[in-house]
Amino acid sequence: MKIYYTIIVFLVILLIAGCNEDEPIAPTPVQVISNTTFNKTVSIGNVEREYVLYVPEGYDGNTPVPLLFNFHGYTQSSIIQMNTIGDMRSIADTANFILAYPQGALFNGITHWNVGSWTEGSVANDLGFTDAMIDAISSEYNIDPSRIYACGYSNGGFFSFELACQLSNNIAAIGTVAATMSEKTLNACNPARPIPMVTIHGTADNVVNYNGIFPVATVSHDEILNYWVSQNNTDSIPFITNLPNIDNSESAVELYEYLNGEDDTSIKHYRFISTGHVWPVNFGNPEKDASNIIWNFVSNFDINGRIE
Repeated sequence: MKIYYTIIVFLVILLIAGCNEDEPIAPTPVQVISNTTFNKTVSIGNVEREYVLYVPEGYDGNTPVPLLFNFHGYTQSSIIQMNTIGDMRSIADTANFILAYPQGALFNGITHWNVGSWTEGSVANDLGFTDAMIDAISSEYNIDPSRIYACGYSNGGFFSFELACQLSNNIAAIGTVAATMSEKTLNACNPARPIPMVTIHGTADNVVNYNGIFPVATVSHDEILNYWVSQNNTDSIPFITNLPNIDNSESAVELYEYLNGEDDTSIKHYRFISTGHVWPVNFGNPEKDASNIIWNFVSNFDINGRIE
């Protein structure tokens, strides 16, 4: 079934590749995909935007639950992110939180998130889209407003940084995979509070360079860490751990932990040595599985800082 959905998504992308307008993909009517998964739309002005919502079977509406946005990469889709790259549904079932997989708008015929850099010139209102999703989902489900999180892969990770900068009153914590920040995002960054974050990046990434060499107008991962260490007022010297390599085929991973920030916030950075542009998945060692890393980190925080 996953292969079927992936093929369908790629066919749709090919069909629309000739479109040069900065618009969303034509929205799918609100429908039930399964008893836990729903296609939904929201309006931003006169523009319809689409997202897929996953509601765990254990959700009963009686207790407020967290909400996690999971943003796909450039050229990709909500379905690809949900079914393959960033599938966090089993974690949502266990931890009882709602997952939203937003669909990026088209820019020069390609799905994207508006973050400057190689998306400079886009007019997609992705911040407004996120605000509208929060309102729509919160009106239909019992969402804990203090525990709304964001994560993303590649371009979706760039946009998660954008949310940390511009929607800090709504987003409690973020996680990013194979992403840095654009100069535009960094220069306009204006968080109202410390933002806990976990970042995951391979040193051999040939799409998003770890040192900020490419894409155009991006910064290095070291610059990102320096900025957020200062912003969150954490310890400037990290606690560094080499994660155990229990299988010779696994990538070596260095974990950098910047602790003791305001409101007991922290920053974690997983430096995957010689790993490329991937969302790491390693079921033999949960410490190296990106989906587990992200949820295990962000779930420790709400909008006021570390949860006691």
